[in-house]
Amino acid sequence: MNDKNIFTNSIYDALSLFESTGLALRDFFNAAEMTSRNKALRQLLPESAEWHDDIWLDIEYDFNALFVGPMAPLAAPYASVYIDDEPMVMGPTTLGVREFLHSIGLFVDDENGVPDDHVSFELELIVMLSAHARRSPQYHDALTRFTTGHVELWLPTFIEKINNKAKTSAIKSVANRMTNWLDELKARVIL
Repeated sequence: MNDKNIFTNSIYDALSLFESTGLALRDFFNAAEMTSRNKALRQLLPESAEWHDDIWLDIEYDFNALFVGPMAPLAAPYASVYIDDEPMVMGPTTLGVREFLHSIGLFVDDENGVPDDHVSFELELIVMLSAHARRSPQYHDALTRFTTGHVELWLPTFIEKINNKAKTSAIKSVANRMTNWLDELKARVIL
């Protein structure tokens, strides 16, 4: 995700634990290959440093079945699949997220590549808004709007699908971390 120079300092300089966890979740869902995904998983689950190669391979198979394919993903990582009447990507929800991003001066690189409502983009957006909300109330307002008007509509169902369909305890643990993170997000927007 890119900003159009609306933020002068890097938000990554002083992240809270909540925000760092959000970026680790983003990295887990966004990793294009196993090495990057394992690095993100080590941030989320420190005990994973002790796991053997066969466990990592099971996680990789589970990840692909849940979120990538080659068959239809068991827990598609796109908001539009859960919100739109027709469960497909690049539908009205995707375009609504794109419009929201544009309204606050942000955009996704390669907009017609990975849909804008992919969970990794949404996690990063939440982290960006949260980090900037400490300095400006307008970002807290945007975070509240995005959370209550969009994230709460689909992320709990996505997490539930992960818990119901995952075969590995590691990915179920990631879902648990995401549940706790979402609970903290909801508490933050209420304040």
